[in-house]
Amino acid sequence: MATKHRTTGPRPFLDLRIGGVRLTVQRIPYTVLVLATGIAGSLGSAVWLGR
Repeated sequence: MATKHRTTGPRPFLDLRIGGVRLTVQRIPYTVLVLATGIAGSLGSAVWLGR
């Protein structure tokens, strides 16, 4: 009897399933994270200091 070996790669960073929609992110998008952090920090400081 032959056995089947399941080869699995690295797990995805994000696997989101909502109904019939599936979103899979394989690796962390560092560029997008840096841009989002910079924008959020700028907006946060503008709101904080603008009071």
